[in-house]
Amino acid sequence: MRDLVLDAPLFQVALALTIVVAAAALLYRIDRGNKHLSSGLRATLGVIRATALAVLVLLLFRPVLRSEQRNTTQPSLLVLQDVSQSIGEDHPEWTDSLNRWISSLPAEEGEPGAAIQAYAFGADLSEWNQEQAMSSPVTDLSTPLELIQGQWAGRPIGAVVIATDGRFNRGKNPETMAAKLGAPIHFVLLGDTTVRQDIRINQLLHNDVAGIGNQFPIEVEVGGNGYEGTVGVTLTGAGIRQRLEVQLDLSGAPAIATFLLDAKTPGIQRYTVEVEGIPGEANTENNTRKATIDVIERRKRILLTSLGPHPDRGAWSNALADNANYEVLHLPIEELVTGDFAKEEDWDAVYFFGFDPGNQAVRSAYANAKEVGLPVGLIVDPRADFEALAQLGIGLNFTLTREGLTTDPKGSLNPAFPHFTLDPALESMLAEVPPLVAPFGEADWGPAHAPLLFQRIGGITTAYPLLTVAQTSQGRSMVLLGEGSWRWRQVGYLRTDSHERFNELVGKLTQYLTSDPGVDRFRVDGPRLLDEDQRLNFQARVYDATLQPLQGADISLQMTDSAGASYDYRFSSSNPGRYSLDAGRLPKGTYNWTAQTDIAEKAFRRSGTVAIRGIQLERNGRPAQHDALRRMAEQTGGTTFSSTALKDLTQALTDSGQFVPELRLSERLQDLIGWKTLLYILTFLLAAEWAIRRWAGTY
Repeated sequence: MRDLVLDAPLFQVALALTIVVAAAALLYRIDRGNKHLSSGLRATLGVIRATALAVLVLLLFRPVLRSEQRNTTQPSLLVLQDVSQSIGEDHPEWTDSLNRWISSLPAEEGEPGAAIQAYAFGADLSEWNQEQAMSSPVTDLSTPLELIQGQWAGRPIGAVVIATDGRFNRGKNPETMAAKLGAPIHFVLLGDTTVRQDIRINQLLHNDVAGIGNQFPIEVEVGGNGYEGTVGVTLTGAGIRQRLEVQLDLSGAPAIATFLLDAKTPGIQRYTVEVEGIPGEANTENNTRKATIDVIERRKRILLTSLGPHPDRGAWSNALADNANYEVLHLPIEELVTGDFAKEEDWDAVYFFGFDPGNQAVRSAYANAKEVGLPVGLIVDPRADFEALAQLGIGLNFTLTREGLTTDPKGSLNPAFPHFTLDPALESMLAEVPPLVAPFGEADWGPAHAPLLFQRIGGITTAYPLLTVAQTSQGRSMVLLGEGSWRWRQVGYLRTDSHERFNELVGKLTQYLTSDPGVDRFRVDGPRLLDEDQRLNFQARVYDATLQPLQGADISLQMTDSAGASYDYRFSSSNPGRYSLDAGRLPKGTYNWTAQTDIAEKAFRRSGTVAIRGIQLERNGRPAQHDALRRMAEQTGGTTFSSTALKDLTQALTDSGQFVPELRLSERLQDLIGWKTLLYILTFLLAAEWAIRRWAGTY
């Protein structure tokens, strides 16, 4: 349906058209200059002139052509298949069964098979492959549901079919997300719910990193089904063998065995934990687990200090305590003004919270830290003495607009920060957390300062730095121009259900402060320990002779596994001087890597080792968890089906009426003044009138 919309009442348009038509008629009827023309020719010229004027008058009223378009959209059927190892063990032929079922769905318009999108999920979400292997070491349904919710927003979904055993061991509880899809979810119940007699290791609890010369525990959680009695647990590796016994009962409650080990040798240490089997046990693969621990020479010791209790100090302390590479110490500033501070050689960095150099004790402690060459991090009091701050020589001169006046900036990541990278998700977290309390005035930062965070005020990112790092002849330093970052950690957890982003920010800053600031022009960072379901990522930085970030470097990395097979990779550049490499997921084992690049025709090489740990979550011997699947199906209006009832599932989908094409009406508005056709018509009409008048001998 089409109609014309004018920017005036209809009677006004009609009156205007009447006037121009009458004017055109009178022109050729009463004008004496046209008397010699025949009446037919005068009528023709009058019609041409009236038509041209009518079109011009209509355009003055801004005519818009409104049209209604009708489109039909076929609702889609989404199929999600659990490809974890437990599915492959319980249903070795299930891939073929699912492929046959998908191909058998009626594909006519309005039927379930008219629009199908199939996915595989385990550690992540991917498109279904007809030769898909059931080999994922973990099962996470919450993340796929979140991704599908975003990808299919605004598009009709007739139904969702999920084939799984319900043994989810990664991510959030999927029951809280199922209803958000807005479509019924049907479950194909896979796996075995039978409780069989079994002894297993539920999990190993241990730190990934231990300091040499220290003791560290490995806690073994032993579980069982249908067994009561004493079970032996043995730990072997790194030249040791220990055995403990635990008591199990028929309730299925887990028992804990804790081994206490000495870190004697630096490097990657591997330990095997085995629980003794019982007669008639069906599954013995879950009786053995391996622990991989990185024994380092010494954990870096980070000193946190302030004049009194400070909430930011507590938040940063918790963030560093979660990092096994650091040991956190707390001392009041009053204890750091003595000569003992200058003699202390075991600290690697010091953070001053509520930093106000107008206080004599604070100024003395800072001077002592710089005397021994300690990297310092300054969390500046917004009401500090900024004249005294300028005298410290850290490259910051701050002029207050008014004494005691503060502002409330949020942080915004600097995408061109040259020294290290942070997860982009930190930017969205910073936009949601409360602002800091910062001084109000103008700051003059020295050239050595590189801003990591800019101030975001009123939702607009400014060019004023909020957090900077600097490398000078006196060493490395960090300046955070404000207090209140403890709220970032608390509110960040409420928004993301994790401290990971805040901990990463504090950890990367501390890593920068404590790393060797020498003339290392080629740096490569990568993990030493990784689970087999995680992606292996490397970060590299390249600097020229003046230690400025170097663009266009060609960086290669060769990785060799324990069998001698080698794999070649190349880094890609994201920002000047910063390069990244995603090597994907690797099978469990130990890999040695060597990265190489040329700087000014000189070869630079870095090497390291990464251990990929196997995950046995899918072989824990637990039965399938169908109760949760039934609750989700009931919550969304779906149904559950057994693996042998796929025909019933097809019938239920066909009879549901959820796949009838949706009729969608859309309105389209087109401004006629933009039509080139009208321009051509007007030009033709006026040119035709002129040509006829010339031919007839009149002007």
